[in-house]
Amino acid sequence: MIKKISVSALLAVIAFASSSCATPEMKVKVSLQQDKIIGDVNRNLRSVKVYRNLLDTILLADVLWYKPEIKKAVVDFGKADGRIDAEQEKKMLADIAEKDDKELEFIAGIVTGDIRWNDFEKEDSMWRVTLKTADGQLVTPLAVEKLKLNKMQDAWLFPFLTEWKSVYRIRFAKTPSLTGMDAYTLRFTSMAGEGTFNWETRQPK
Repeated sequence: MIKKISVSALLAVIAFASSSCATPEMKVKVSLQQDKIIGDVNRNLRSVKVYRNLLDTILLADVLWYKPEIKKAVVDFGKADGRIDAEQEKKMLADIAEKDDKELEFIAGIVTGDIRWNDFEKEDSMWRVTLKTADGQLVTPLAVEKLKLNKMQDAWLFPFLTEWKSVYRIRFAKTPSLTGMDAYTLRFTSMAGEGTFNWETRQPK
């Protein structure tokens, strides 16, 4: 029986696959696909730097809108390289589509001036994380999960993450008020400072 493979597990298989198994042509193809995925990641990455008096660091943050298009590209990458079969591809794409119907996902790498401020995952965090709706309301996330970079099998996908950053996965329920919008505005706010991240959701004509 074929077991369902997560995107993270697929990435681990791809990362540790022996290069001796591929022809030079395949190596070039895989390299180009990988470069395109990283390019898509960089285009959907937003960054802010917040300082007090231009000297004291309050917040340094890089946030990726982890779009389903990026996840699908990773599956295509594995299929083209022969790491997954057609049945596995179908299951993984279905899983991505199901989550896309329900959630918006962001991956964040964050540094704060005081380590105690880097507590985004806590219920009593000093930061309020919100996403602005079409009518201007601010909604809170379903979950803010703190991740360990050295445990992330798909870490190569996020070159903006480093060992000196705290890593978070932020998920919002895709409610009617968050669909059909021209842009997403994500906010980190506290008494110490504020960071705002904007993404256009529609392709320019």
